[in-house]
Parts: sequence; C-alpha cells; structure tokens
Amino acid sequence: MRRGGVLILLIGLIVVVGGVMAFMVLSGTGGGSSSTVATALPTEVPLVDIVRARVDIKANTVITDSAQLELAKIPQPEFDTAKDFSKIADVQGQLATRDIVAGDPIGQSDLVEPGLSQQIPTAESPRPRDKAYPFIVNNLSGVSDQMKPGDFVDIVATFTISRRTSFPTGFTPDQQGQAPMLQREISESSYSSTKTIVQRAQVLKIMRPPVAPAVDVTPAPNASPGMPQIDGSGKVINPASSDSGAAGTMPQGEWTILLAVNDQEVELIEFSLATNSRMVLVLRGAGDNTFEPSIGATFDLLVSEFGIPLPQLQPPNVIGPNQVFTPEPTRTAAPVRVP
Repeated sequence: MRRGGVLILLIGLIVVVGGVMAFMVLSGTGGGSSSTVATALPTEVPLVDIVRARVDIKANTVITDSAQLELAKIPQPEFDTAKDFSKIADVQGQLATRDIVAGDPIGQSDLVEPGLSQQIPTAESPRPRDKAYPFIVNNLSGVSDQMKPGDFVDIVATFTISRRTSFPTGFTPDQQGQAPMLQREISESSYSSTKTIVQRAQVLKIMRPPVAPAVDVTPAPNASPGMPQIDGSGKVINPASSDSGAAGTMPQGEWTILLAVNDQEVELIEFSLATNSRMVLVLRGAGDNTFEPSIGATFDLLVSEFGIPLPQLQPPNVIGPNQVFTPEPTRTAAPVRVP
C-alpha cells in the first residue's frame, strides 16, 4: 500500500507540473521558448501650420508688422482651407475687421483688403498725418516710370516770375517856366526761379493708363524685303514711332501718382499748378529720410553763390556803308587738292 500511494503521488505531481508549464507556454510568460505577440499602434495624425495673433489687434487696423503674428501647430483635420491661413505673408498687409485677441487664430472672414485711407502712413510727431494727393506726371517728370509704391520722392518746381523795369529815357523840354520832368519807359521781363517745394513724399499708389492693344502687323501681299509693313487698317507702320515695350524703352503718356503729403505741401503744389510752373519728381534712394535744405536757383544766385561767370556786353559790329552798298564778287570754289 505504501509503494502504491507514493507512485500515485508522483504521477499526480508530474501531471500538475506539466499543466503549469503548458499554461506558461501558451500564455507567453515563459522563458526563451515563448513567442512575442505584435500589437498594432494607432496612425499618427500630421500637424500643419496655422496663423494666429501674437498680440492683441484692434479692429480697423492694418497688420503691417509680422511681429504681430505667429505660427502654431494644429492637427490637419482641424485645418479649414476655406477659413484659416497657413502663411504669415497672406495675412500681412490686410485690414482687421474685428478685435483679435492674442492667441486666437486669424480667419479669412476677419480680414479685408485695406482701402486707400488705411494705407496712408500714421502721423510722425510733430508732423501731422499726411493726406493722399493725385499728382499727374509723364515720362519725363515721373522718373521714367521707375517708381514703386512705398518709394519716397521730392518735387522740384520752376516758376516764371515777371518783373517790371522803369528805365529813364530823358527829360521833357521846359514849358513856360516849368521844370523839366523825367521821362521813363516801363518794360516787363520774365525770369525763372527753381526750388524744391516738397521733400520725402511717399508714393502710395501708381495709376497707369490702359495699355494700348497690340498692333496687328500684316505684311503686304507679295511684298519684297525692302517694302514697308502695314497694319490691319492699311496704314504704314513707322518702326521709329512704334512702342515695342522692350527693356530700356521709355513709356509714353501720362499717369497719376498718389502721394502722401500734408496740407502745406498740397498748397505749394496747387499754387505751382495755378501758375503753370514746371514740376518734376526726384526719386530718393532706399532708406533716405534726410531733409536737405536748399537755397533754390536763380540767375543772381548762380552768379553770387555758385560762381557762374557773368558775360560782359560785347561791342556792336559796326558795318560801314561801303560794305552794304558795294557788292562783293561771287566766290568760286577752289579746285580739289590732292593730298
């Protein structure tokens, strides 16, 4: 009985140990003989940029400084291409239609294209805020159309000034004991005076005339290479007068420059226009914000201040009667000299 009981206990122990080892292998908690079960990770959502306000932006304010904006990351499904911005350049220069709090995303419904009044620079103390003034120029007075919005220009005007001169011509003869009276001749002469009347006027906008349609150049039927070309209406085309628009050519016509000037400068420009004075624009270099004093230019200033030599009166050429009434023989050409 004792041997049979021990054998039964051993068989039971082997069965229990085998069951435990089988459970460990199946559950993966065993040693090196266990297999690793791969777990699938969820797909990572990509992030995109969105433009938001870095500082508080008031309504009716043009966003000119990129420091007012910043980029933030949001999940791609939350980005709406019809409402949100992903680039600061798309927001800069726009007008805010509402108060935008710092940290809020800026939507397309929050911005509009600014008008001309919003594009006028703010006041620089002690100078009052400028106003927009239309100034008409041509290809000579407008720096050959080489200006861009944001540039600064000066306006130089040349005035024509009339002055009366009273010149004594003699005395009246004595009449019944009266003293002779001095006689004078009054004449009127015109003089020129040039002065810079406006400095550092900013170009807000350039309004150019419409571009003329291209001329339809049709060669004449059976035309030889030396024959002139004609357009669709049959007119002969002059190559010298045609505007090809190539680089280096000067544009023709007139265009309007919107300048930022104050009231005093507007008065100077309007007075110059009323007196038919010639005005030209002078383009300033980038970053040139100095006010340059000048004394202007007149004939007396050119002589006294700039050393322009003043010519002396030349004696008249007196022609005698023999030169006038005695004909001179006709001169004949000399024979050609062989070198």
